[in-house]
Amino acid sequence: MRVALLGAGLAVVAPFLTAAPASAAESAPSCVTWKNNQWKMRIEVTNRCKSTHKVKIIVDFGPDSSCWTYKPGQRHDLYGPSGRVDRLERC
Repeated sequence: MRVALLGAGLAVVAPFLTAAPASAAESAPSCVTWKNNQWKMRIEVTNRCKSTHKVKIIVDFGPDSSCWTYKPGQRHDLYGPSGRVDRLERC
């Protein structure tokens, strides 16, 4: 009886154990750039593309930024990040 219950339990749980890993987020295009202005303790992100993009800053050793919409030529500054910029991602 115990073997039958164990087998039935594994049949229910097995699909959850074999789920595919989450896909990595897509990187922002290279025309969306960032620079670290340490003097003013901010990260400056600028959209140098000809189209609008939604981007967030991925920070190592700190919280990631919110998702921001950047129109062509627009810049947004993130003040006081507690980590190091790893990359920009689409969102």
